[in-house]
Amino acid sequence: MANGVIRVLQQLLPPLLLTYFYFAWKIATFELGQIYTFLPSFLIIPTAVLYLRLYFLPPNQSVPPYDPPSSVQNQHIIFQCLPPAEAKVVRLANSEEHDDDDPLVERCYRGICGGRWKPARTRHCSMCGKCRAGWDHHCPIFANCLTAPYMRTYLALLLYTPPTVFLISLPLYRPLLYRACCAYTHSWTDEYIRQNWWDWKFSWVVAGGPIGRYAGGIILGWREKEKHDGGGIFRLNIGLMVFFGIILALISAGLAYATTTLLLKGNLTIDRGRSTAHTQALMAIHKLQLKNRSIPSELEANLAKFSDQRYFFVPLPSTMRSVRQGMVIETLPHERPYDHGWKRNLAIVLGSSWRWILPWNALRMGMHDEVFLWPIEAGVKRRLREEAERRAKEEVGNHRSVCKLD
Repeated sequence: MANGVIRVLQQLLPPLLLTYFYFAWKIATFELGQIYTFLPSFLIIPTAVLYLRLYFLPPNQSVPPYDPPSSVQNQHIIFQCLPPAEAKVVRLANSEEHDDDDPLVERCYRGICGGRWKPARTRHCSMCGKCRAGWDHHCPIFANCLTAPYMRTYLALLLYTPPTVFLISLPLYRPLLYRACCAYTHSWTDEYIRQNWWDWKFSWVVAGGPIGRYAGGIILGWREKEKHDGGGIFRLNIGLMVFFGIILALISAGLAYATTTLLLKGNLTIDRGRSTAHTQALMAIHKLQLKNRSIPSELEANLAKFSDQRYFFVPLPSTMRSVRQGMVIETLPHERPYDHGWKRNLAIVLGSSWRWILPWNALRMGMHDEVFLWPIEAGVKRRLREEAERRAKEEVGNHRSVCKLD
């Protein structure tokens, strides 16, 4: 049901937004005059180009390669892998004969992925039917997935939209507000509108409540006044266009704030979704425990699946590889392996310079192949190496003790 609604929206919203951009440019350029002969083009064209960039993203953007790179396959670097228990289940299901301690990368078998490698911070989009690395969300506004490499384009679009809408509509706010007040008054004084709208008991239902009812009265009064004076630059369609622009600007500002907040913390929407799902699973288990009821295995699986704990394969130094190539080490409860501090978090996704916000830079990708092997925070990486070496030394010591006993 939800996917069906999104499919409908992503067919309607892009042409609606492009139509808004066109008519806003046309009205501001040819009807407002003065500096607005050039200002709309200066503001609207970059915003529209950024939008089209997101709309026409390539179908295979951020899709991981079928197999991990050689550095992962040959176990030369630190990389995120499946928990050992889950890896064992996968191997048993596939009848694979491997050491249970060997790392196993996650793969996706949904849609057209067919066993494709699923690196860290990757999610399978049910709308597109494929996995995308650095996945943030599938956006019906531009009918495409948003991933980390194009986050700078998306954020620039969100930041450009509010000032663009505000500046091109600035001369119209006060007269249009006055016009709306007059239209509201006229709707009460006009006998036909009063009888067929305000006195009609079903107007509450048709309009969807009191706000819609008053909006309907203003629109009817506006249309009636337009019949007498023509409306000019204060026509109803221009008033509706400005109102739509205000809503669009408010939504863009809210999304810009939410996106920036996530990036500062080193998160993507996928991370917030995992955290929410984990919290919901915890609450559901707590409620069942209070009622002394058994906990379904599916709920326990979700608790483990959406946990913040991650597992990494850590290669050992060459001097310690007599027993094994490396160790699978879990993160500690408080560790956030992809949070590098707000400056570094922004630099990874947006770029190290503020110039990413310039239109010609915002059109470029902010990340390339590193989206498939997301950088791990230096402190976490150091602790993982130390823990791997400690466990390897302990394992060697235990092995020697067994040999002496034999």
